[in-house]
Amino acid sequence: MDYKNNKDFGNTGENIARLFLESKGYEIIAKNYRGLRKEIDIIAKRDGDLIFAEVKTRSSGSFGVPSESVNITKQRHIITAAKKFLSDDYKNNRLFSGLQPRFDIIEIYINKKTGKNYVRHLKEAFI
Repeated sequence: MDYKNNKDFGNTGENIARLFLESKGYEIIAKNYRGLRKEIDIIAKRDGDLIFAEVKTRSSGSFGVPSESVNITKQRHIITAAKKFLSDDYKNNRLFSGLQPRFDIIEIYINKKTGKNYVRHLKEAFI
């Protein structure tokens, strides 16, 4: 598989994560949601949970485990965007009231030569 740049590689990972979640029964609400200049890769819901997911894509573990790059600063950015999303929803139509917010990380490993991938879903990765 040939990727033009890191953004293209990351987008491929986000698409894999979305398909993975859908295959597990999650309903995708939003992709690349932006709130207060912060971004959430995927917002989904399932079984009373509203999931705010950060997707990290790697071709190997040589730079460490992908979830390690979701440091406290990145976590705060995601939480800030999630609060904005919930605030906007509450003001507009309350579609997601009663759902329990949850913050997940989805690690995607892609073999750049074969295109094969592995998904690791870390539920409740941070609060």
